[in-house]
Amino acid sequence: MEETSPLKAKRKDKTEDKYRIAATIAFIVVIVVIGVPMWWKTTTVYRVSLPSSNILRLSEQPIRAAVQVGIYTQQPSRGQLLISELQTAFKDSDIWIVEFKLFTNFAKANEAHTPDALEKLLLQAHPQSVGDFMFIEWPKLEDELLLTTERSALMRSDVSSSKLTQLLHSKILQTYRINQILTTDERLGVKSEAPQPAYDVIVSVLNPKPKLTHAQWNVALAAQTYIEPFLAQISDISNYTVRTQWKYRVSIEADLKQVRDQSKLGRHYALQESALPHLLTSIAQNLSASITDKPVINLVVYIPPCNTAPLHIYNNGNEMLTRNGVDAFISPPWGGFIIANPPEHVCLAHLNDEPPQAYYVNTNDNMQVMLDQLHKLLDISSEVQIAGVKAVDIEQLAPRRWEYESYIRRSAIRHIATASSTLESLIKLLDQISYIVIDDKVGTAITNSYGDILAAKVALLEHRLLDASALAKRAFVASERGFFDASLLAQLYFPDEQKYAIYIPLFLPVMVPVLSSFNMLRKLLQRRRKEKQQ
Repeated sequence: MEETSPLKAKRKDKTEDKYRIAATIAFIVVIVVIGVPMWWKTTTVYRVSLPSSNILRLSEQPIRAAVQVGIYTQQPSRGQLLISELQTAFKDSDIWIVEFKLFTNFAKANEAHTPDALEKLLLQAHPQSVGDFMFIEWPKLEDELLLTTERSALMRSDVSSSKLTQLLHSKILQTYRINQILTTDERLGVKSEAPQPAYDVIVSVLNPKPKLTHAQWNVALAAQTYIEPFLAQISDISNYTVRTQWKYRVSIEADLKQVRDQSKLGRHYALQESALPHLLTSIAQNLSASITDKPVINLVVYIPPCNTAPLHIYNNGNEMLTRNGVDAFISPPWGGFIIANPPEHVCLAHLNDEPPQAYYVNTNDNMQVMLDQLHKLLDISSEVQIAGVKAVDIEQLAPRRWEYESYIRRSAIRHIATASSTLESLIKLLDQISYIVIDDKVGTAITNSYGDILAAKVALLEHRLLDASALAKRAFVASERGFFDASLLAQLYFPDEQKYAIYIPLFLPVMVPVLSSFNMLRKLLQRRRKEKQQ
């Protein structure tokens, strides 16, 4: 047999080593250089780039609003003095940048014999923007200040600047409410939520016993005549859809106490104020006309049957709470409740076992109460009372202009503050939990909301109230859409710990040959180095 020479064996070993080294390097390249990065890339959570650091600094940028206040006095020197004192009073304000402007006297002003005529002349010479206000001196005024339904107030000649400051802070600017919105102290913070972009307003008429109480009322027409025009006037902040319905055999679950009186019926029934929350709970499930994803404002008119009518509300001190012949209450944000007692002659016929008499529910009385309830439920009306200050009664469906524009300003600031807080909370959450997906839709919502917040702040500073309100509302809607997007929960239950727990058992057996190959490669290289040295 032919023997293999040592030289040939040595060459054969070198050739095999080369193949071994090449195979090992190829294996390492495929697993480590290609496989691991590909695995890392395919398992990385998709997260859109966000202006996180800028969003977290939103709270450091204060919300400030510019307001222009005009003052007209018959003596310019008095007007200058009032303006000087008012500027001092508002100089250190953290919220308001108030520009006080003196309206100089002019010849036609002496020809005005009524405050309304004087106001029209002043507005022709000095047009107002949304959110502006004006004080007009009228010497014959009984009260110190009289708030009109427009952007103005009449002031007596002897009114002080401190009284004007008090009125501006309490009624026009409503500084105390703004402080409640902006405060970080939970004990002082306001509990009500920011106005939503859309509401369903449902007017419900409850008649528990229609066979005994023949109440007739075209509630749909009443809502079209009173409620819809009013809501159309205040649609800058939210959109409203009005619906009406009759509900029969829906009785209230409350203990009623009979009280003797001097009426022809000889009695009435008392509904305790403490029982009102339970009353709403008992009827709430029967009110919704259909399932809706919008917040609902309920306006309920309850027609008590004659065997428990007339029905009046009493407080814990056993005092009747009927005001101007109306028994009603509100429960924000749920809605309002009105007790529409049948006329006395209808219930007298019932007591005398006579056939039920049909009657018409008083539209004007009930609708006026509903409008007042809407003012309070939507937080438009200002309930602060100031000594020496009165407001002109509302004679139109629309709210007072200064009152509504205060509501617009307050809503804009609330939307900005709420959107900023929502974005900051979301960014902190995303930074803490790295495996939450941030897709393009969520990223766009967050980025757009952040941009609109900045733009709304600028609009407030530039005295553009309606623009600021629209931008703030858009920022609020976008922040809510981003925060509650369902895609954020896509991998919430698949954290990094679980990912490694699943993939390590899969890749560990594969990595054993890789490590062995590294060891073999090291030995081959060491052996070849020794051979070269020899």
